[in-house]
Amino acid sequence: MQQPQEQNRDLIPFRLSKAGWAKISALAMVIGAVVVFLLFYFYRAQIKFHAKMAVETFGYPALFFLCWAADVIIQPIPADVVVFGTAFGGANIWETAFIAGFSSAFGGATGYYVGKVFGPWRFRRLFGPKLLRAGRDLFRDHGSLAIFIAGVSPIPYSAVCWIGGIYSMSLTKVILASWISRTIRYLAVAWFANLV
Repeated sequence: MQQPQEQNRDLIPFRLSKAGWAKISALAMVIGAVVVFLLFYFYRAQIKFHAKMAVETFGYPALFFLCWAADVIIQPIPADVVVFGTAFGGANIWETAFIAGFSSAFGGATGYYVGKVFGPWRFRRLFGPKLLRAGRDLFRDHGSLAIFIAGVSPIPYSAVCWIGGIYSMSLTKVILASWISRTIRYLAVAWFANLV
């Protein structure tokens, strides 16, 4: 007779390891990049027209708000999409990068306060104790460098700012590291959008 735990395993058709999930995520990213490339290849003029209309209609206030919202809430659509669309729509590259960088630093500071309010136990409930311990070690050893690296890399910037608030990192360091790193990143995104 099978044990109850073995019976439960038989009900699950397959399980993926972390490496399996990483492969699926990488494949999804590649497919997404190909789809975006094809959309730009076939519908570039239409996309440019709509981006220009959005910039003329909503302008920099919408850029500021959307970048702030994207960096406060942990969600799958990064602020880079808004920055790219704004620059692609004809906005000034430097103004786009500086406004988005300032907005992102403001979003990071807001996320910092979200981390302070939520505290470690709510973060642990949402994301697990492993990520919380990793954040503690990261901020103990590297501090503002962690914010800077999260600002320029695909590491979830919002989560890093939340963890900075949980562990009471200096708010000034969070804002400065955020503003510098995000401005650099958005300048690269805006420059790329201008080339496309």
